[in-house]
Amino acid sequence: MNQKTNITILVLVLSIPFALSSQTRKAIPAGRYEALSGIKTSHDRKNTDVSVSAKDSMNMFLSEVVKNIPQGKNDNMFFSSETSFDNSFKSMLTSKGALESKNFDSNINILLSDNLSRDRDFIKKLKTRGSLVVLKDKQSLKDVMNTCGNCEVLVFQADSASNYFLLKLK
Repeated sequence: MNQKTNITILVLVLSIPFALSSQTRKAIPAGRYEALSGIKTSHDRKNTDVSVSAKDSMNMFLSEVVKNIPQGKNDNMFFSSETSFDNSFKSMLTSKGALESKNFDSNINILLSDNLSRDRDFIKKLKTRGSLVVLKDKQSLKDVMNTCGNCEVLVFQADSASNYFLLKLK
């Protein structure tokens, strides 16, 4: 009887690791995780997709500029100070009813700039509350915030060549 009990206990002890090993998780093959869980995982983009995403991000920035054009004023005027902005900014602003001014005056409420240190005086001369400054510069967000203390940053977009800022006068 004692021998039967010992053999039974030995069989149970030896069978426990085999029983537990069948319960371990198996690796899920690549691509099946999304199908099983419903969670999208991010992947590195191919080189052809990078140019498309850059265009999409620029379009998103332009749409934010359009959303924040000052309302309630009959004539929105913008001034471009020797900027390297492409014509899409200017054409977008003119399509929304803004007029381009050749000289900076007190009626300007949208400023396009590509050099903050050069155009700091223009920003100080903006008088209308809610005026916009569209800035394309290589400076960091912290430097721009320190320089433009009377402006709040609405949109910041980092790019490989330069950073885009949408600032609003407080």
